[in-house]
Amino acid sequence: MGALLSRLYKNFEVILSACFLSVTVGVVILNVILRYVFDGGLFWIEEVATTAFIWSVFIGSAAAYKLKMHIGIDLITKLFPEKIREIISSVINILMAVINGYVCYLSILMINANKLKRTPVLDVPAMYINLAITVGFGLMTIHSIQFLITEGILLARGSKDLSRKSS
Repeated sequence: MGALLSRLYKNFEVILSACFLSVTVGVVILNVILRYVFDGGLFWIEEVATTAFIWSVFIGSAAAYKLKMHIGIDLITKLFPEKIREIISSVINILMAVINGYVCYLSILMINANKLKRTPVLDVPAMYINLAITVGFGLMTIHSIQFLITEGILLARGSKDLSRKSS
């Protein structure tokens, strides 16, 4: 049971993003079938599909960052000698923590500014859709800080292998 919980925790973003993407694909397929087989679709499916897709994008971005799958980060660090890579990697993680944290903060301001806005079809608060930005960038901020701490520990121990996955 502990191993299962550990794997779920480790892959939380990937699993959650996959669930949202599955909802997106599922409701779109359902609506296509309803339109072509029964000559009528459900009016609310587009809004559900769009919302689920937004959540899958932002949670998926956090998952990609956690797994160090963003190509630009790897590309920059691989161009330089080992000694400079360590410094660049730390600078990138500091910048990513600051930038992602700032976007997370701005998304909170946006949610507060639009807290009374509701979606047109389902009439649910739009903050539940906009919250995807806060969650996605919040997770990326947390991962940036985790990477920074891991690199600091590795540098303090004298280890040169910063390319290891820290998740």
